[in-house]
Amino acid sequence: MAYVTVHTLEGDPRELLDRKQRHFDPVVRHLAPAFGGIASVTAETETGLMIVNVWTSAEQVPAFTAHPDVQSARDAADLPTPSSFQRYEAASFEMFGSGAG
Repeated sequence: MAYVTVHTLEGDPRELLDRKQRHFDPVVRHLAPAFGGIASVTAETETGLMIVNVWTSAEQVPAFTAHPDVQSARDAADLPTPSSFQRYEAASFEMFGSGAG
């Protein structure tokens, strides 16, 4: 079953999203599938961003996070340390249509 990570970043939502999209997301799009990444959704909140990632399993997430290109992209984006980070085994997972957004 799928594995879900949810984390929040505190700060100006539009500024965080801009930095994330410019520096971090291109690297994630390229590398995450090789580490079991299925999908990622980012939402603006009143206090920053909430990011929900779906993976095929929990086993490959640490290797993805530690990958040098991911670390470099995180540094380039200058994103804050997540103010919260939760992990869940998905009870159910469905995608509808192309899933592209």
